Amino acid sequence: MRKYLAIALPLAVAGCMAPTPPVQEYASSNAISLRYSAFDSVPTLTAEARDMAIQHCAKYGKYANYQGGNAVNPLTTDEIHRFACERKKVDDSVVIAGQSRRPTYIFID
Repeated sequence: MRKYLAIALPLAVAGCMAPTPPVQEYASSNAISLRYSAFDSVPTLTAEARDMAIQHCAKYGKYANYQGGNAVNPLTTDEIHRFACERKKVDDSVVIAGQSRRPTYIFID
């Protein structure tokens, strides 16, 4: 029983945590990548990350267009989210909706 508790407790605590503040991973006049820890089964785009990207691209007179995000590796909660700095603003909702789908689970009998 203690073995299960040792595994379940950290997972339960991680599920209640808030994302960490974003850190700039890469930046240029054409793009910015932000890295932070988020505690969900799909990539989590935070408002703070969006604001950082908008401010960065605005320095070059461009709009921040969300390109997507992914987990750094399956053993951590770290994610990297990418934005392109472009002259024309596009609708980010399609990219966000596409990656917000929960993974499906296959039950094997």
